[in-house]
Amino acid sequence: MTLTLRERQKQALREEIMSAAQELVAEKGYSAMSMDELAARVGISKPTLYAHFANKDELVVEAATREMKHMIALIESQSDRSPMEQLCFIMRQILQRQVQMHILGIGPWPEIFRLLCANDEALGCIRRVSDDIATLVQRGIEQGEIDPALDPDAVVRAFFGLASALHKWHVTASSPGDPQRAAESLIDIFVRGVRRVPVTDPEN
Repeated sequence: MTLTLRERQKQALREEIMSAAQELVAEKGYSAMSMDELAARVGISKPTLYAHFANKDELVVEAATREMKHMIALIESQSDRSPMEQLCFIMRQILQRQVQMHILGIGPWPEIFRLLCANDEALGCIRRVSDDIATLVQRGIEQGEIDPALDPDAVVRAFFGLASALHKWHVTASSPGDPQRAAESLIDIFVRGVRRVPVTDPEN
């Protein structure tokens, strides 16, 4: 169905609001972000903001769900690659988002995660991403890219642990140093840790 000009403008404003909300959450954290500040950043009145989103919780959940849907689409767009290539691509995308949004040194916000888990659509996206990663790991084992001696669930956990590692640097270091190099190193650590090592013929 073709959207009218008014409907397209409304959708464009919703997208702008969600993007601005993501920036503010990255800068200040969920609790410190206010709807007044968000309205000012977008350049709209507070009543206009509330006409699009009933409250802050609804806004943040929809913005986070939008990001997860983008991630799912990225995963599906790489179906012609090998499982390990896909896993590396996805991890790189996750890490790049952390670098680009300038949230290094700021840990994941538990309030947002609780909100997502309480929302059926968001929870469905979380499970979808997790299932996609688990499927890729299993395929990687079946196709000889990932060491079959490893527990598949442990490989999935290692993937998500490394993919979120930049968030946790503030616990152990005052500065992330070179985040781009760190991101590539984390991917390399994952590959080296799970890849299948070819068996060497002792007679050669």
